[in-house]
Amino acid sequence: MKRLLIVLMIFLFIFPLMAQAAPKLEIYNHPSETRQKGQIIWKLSGLGKPSEPLILVPDDKLIILAGSKMLCINLQGNLLWETKVGNGKMGNPIVTENGSIFTAGKGMVVETKINGARGWSFTALPGGKDKEPQLAGGPNNLIYLPLPYALYALDTDGHTVWNFSPWDNSDRFTIKTSIKRSFMDCAADEQTFFAVYADEKAAYKLVAIDSRGNLLWTYWMGDLVGVSILPGDQGRVYVTATLKPSKRQGGGKSSSGKLNQGRIYCFDRNSGKKPLWQYNVKVSDCLTEPVLSGGMLYVIGGSNIYRLDADTGILKYENRLSNLVSVPAIDENNKRVYAGSSKGFLYAIGSNGRLDWSRELEGAIEQAPLLGTDGYIYVCTQKGNLYKIRDNAAGVSAAPNQ
Repeated sequence: MKRLLIVLMIFLFIFPLMAQAAPKLEIYNHPSETRQKGQIIWKLSGLGKPSEPLILVPDDKLIILAGSKMLCINLQGNLLWETKVGNGKMGNPIVTENGSIFTAGKGMVVETKINGARGWSFTALPGGKDKEPQLAGGPNNLIYLPLPYALYALDTDGHTVWNFSPWDNSDRFTIKTSIKRSFMDCAADEQTFFAVYADEKAAYKLVAIDSRGNLLWTYWMGDLVGVSILPGDQGRVYVTATLKPSKRQGGGKSSSGKLNQGRIYCFDRNSGKKPLWQYNVKVSDCLTEPVLSGGMLYVIGGSNIYRLDADTGILKYENRLSNLVSVPAIDENNKRVYAGSSKGFLYAIGSNGRLDWSRELEGAIEQAPLLGTDGYIYVCTQKGNLYKIRDNAAGVSAAPNQ
């Protein structure tokens, strides 16, 4: 009995030290801060490493996914609620018109309401070996859940509207193919669902399925290490794909050294037999998700930012910035591009592609900055710090102390 009491006392003594500290809000009100081109308004620390980009939900609230937890923060830096929404890594969340937030787990979809309460959940046989579950939002608040053996289209009440199966005719005769199928990315517009998946032969396909569950087309992508899909305007869809370096004949090293081949595609959503245009680059890592703004397409890869005409694929500018890694965020009003580096620098890039200013923050900036409705920039670093920043060089009209 005495030994048990000693063990209990040790546990009670150690456990508080192991518990994660509550988020801490720090206001930056020193006069010297107002002279910074990238002025920090506040920093909220102790949030955990973000696993997905920041998202903005109704009533101007920020949502952060960090591992298996979801945090909701207002624009003043106050933590409103925190909840657990899974047991592993979740994919990019989907936000519907009523403010509900949907996340994917292994073969499941979970609803989190705008107040943090748990809603419904949908569960199916998971299968496959996806490292990150995929989820996409479509027209009429449809939620698409791609799984190795089928695509489920759900409504916002968690009911199955339809399912598409099988992905390939060969699946009708064996389950082996579906077990090894894995998804790299998916997205949807008002008419079509798009996904890139690999089968048992590591053959990657881009597939398009209409909103009623009919297969439209498939396109072979090659041997990929990364891919991102962005539905655009006028029935177009943009894809950034990073291929493994090709080997020389005879099994020698890649003719391009350690560089990967990056491809930026534009497809018509109704026909994927041939891209409308394609732009090739060499990158040391992976191309980021493309961002569409003002008829221009922005992509980052190999520390370079590329700006292309979205209609023609013609390169407008290319600029190299040290350790640039995040998806860019575009401010159309101020003709400004914001992006982050693995060394913790936030970059502000002008319309000519040149660097206007940079600001060093604590932790790598791997997730895209977010532009708030209040005109400020919100940045979450891999150290678990969330910053609110004012671009004084761009003439933000909001009050500095907001």
